[in-house]
Amino acid sequence: MSKYQATHPGDGVLLGYLDGELPAREAHDVERHIEACWPCRTEVEELDKTVAECVRYRKHVMAAHLPPPPRNWCDLYSEMERADAAAESLFARIFRPLPGSFRWAATAVAAAALVVAIVYQWRETPSVKAATLLKRAVAAADTRAQAPRQIRIRTKTMQGTRTIGANQPVSAAIAPVQSMFQSAHYDWADPLSARAFQSWRESVAQKSDEVTAVEDRYQIRTTASDGELSSATLTLRTADLRPVEERLEFRNQDWVELSEITEPSGSGGNVAAVEAPVRPAEPSRPAAVAPGPSASISDELQVLAALHQIEADLGDPVEVKISEGRVLVSGVGIPNERQKQIRSALAGMSNVAVQFADPSATPALAEPQAPASAGMANAPPGKVQARIEQQLGGRAEFERFSSQMLDATESAMSRTYALRALAQRFSARFETALSSKDREVLRELAGEHAAALASQVAALQHAIGPVLAGVGARPRTAEAGAANWQSAADDLYRAGRRFEMLLSVTLGVTPAAAQSADLPGDLSAALAELRAGAERCRYLLSQ
Repeated sequence: MSKYQATHPGDGVLLGYLDGELPAREAHDVERHIEACWPCRTEVEELDKTVAECVRYRKHVMAAHLPPPPRNWCDLYSEMERADAAAESLFARIFRPLPGSFRWAATAVAAAALVVAIVYQWRETPSVKAATLLKRAVAAADTRAQAPRQIRIRTKTMQGTRTIGANQPVSAAIAPVQSMFQSAHYDWADPLSARAFQSWRESVAQKSDEVTAVEDRYQIRTTASDGELSSATLTLRTADLRPVEERLEFRNQDWVELSEITEPSGSGGNVAAVEAPVRPAEPSRPAAVAPGPSASISDELQVLAALHQIEADLGDPVEVKISEGRVLVSGVGIPNERQKQIRSALAGMSNVAVQFADPSATPALAEPQAPASAGMANAPPGKVQARIEQQLGGRAEFERFSSQMLDATESAMSRTYALRALAQRFSARFETALSSKDREVLRELAGEHAAALASQVAALQHAIGPVLAGVGARPRTAEAGAANWQSAADDLYRAGRRFEMLLSVTLGVTPAAAQSADLPGDLSAALAELRAGAERCRYLLSQ
């Protein structure tokens, strides 16, 4: 079921739809919603008009008032011809003395180097995004008034608060955290800041970046190949690029989480008193809980298990985290009926707080939905789509088949996302610190996702395999060799995204700039990889 049946997509989603930046399945859902929803269709038209006005303003107003360039533009074509001539001369000097066969080999090597350079540039795109976003966040921070503020610090064994901007000594409880930051060469003066993250990131020689946007947050994750810090994740608020959360993971299996405290502090001093340490992971809570205990990882696991029972971990925008000594369950845009189900599932649990924000948009009316393949009904089918359509017996059967495959893929991907979220929350190193019963709860929770996913992928392969074979794809097999279920979950996520993308291109939902010569074969290979990963993950969780 589309998640836009109960709520309207926000402005950011609509803008991403216009820019073509949404994933294929989500773009398809938004397109179906817009075709059936007049308010959203009007909003898209208004956004389109606004963008057009900005372009016209830049072209006819801003350009006319820009200062003249310091010097005239050079003749670009002549410069390009000169560069081509120089390159040709260099190539001739290097390769002309070689025999013909060697010249062909040298040409192939040069072409391969060019391909490697293009692939390298493509892979560097997340790094460019991360650097640009951090630069903007630093510039935005420079424009804000620097006032003392409090941040919450959390590790495996303690929670505490610290005031940034007040020249006060660090308490004894937080001193070990300061030593960890200094050893990692991470700015301790203002650790929850874009400048500190940027400075550490630029000091890392070999790194990889990942930038994601979720609702009203940007998240930058940088993984380092060496140094005390193995990875750092900074969360920025999209409205003003203000850092609100940060997580640092060290190579010695320690981790530190920082978060901004927005509510006023109850203490009058500059340095807040250290909160009670977090209880070690326990299998369950005692029958009589002493007043004021902090929630533990056991409480968090119990909440996750309860949400899993009502499948609230399969696409619902629900966030679970420990905050102020409680397990905080929050979400935005969740229908009232679903909120009641979640509150009922968590009723009776101590140290649990539930906070739901009302969606800014009015809930969508029960309007007729467009057919699942309405977005591609008017487009002429490509070669692969035409062959599949002919094999299935006509356009109507092709559209029905496409709708079924997209829905089944969406359901499987929701399991993939849930499994990966568990793997990221409870890494292999962190899992070893859990008690045996907590580890059993975690593995049972992840195992149910893995088993359901393996069954869904097997059904997908059973349904689409014969169709792909009918258009020339050969059955593929794949092997997955992840060492633990967390790594297998990451492999599953990558394989699932690849399969989802190739399926969208194969069915004509997403256009491809350069279509593969063997698209059915690539899709078959991606599906085989996904199935092998699901089976591997299920096997590792059963050990």
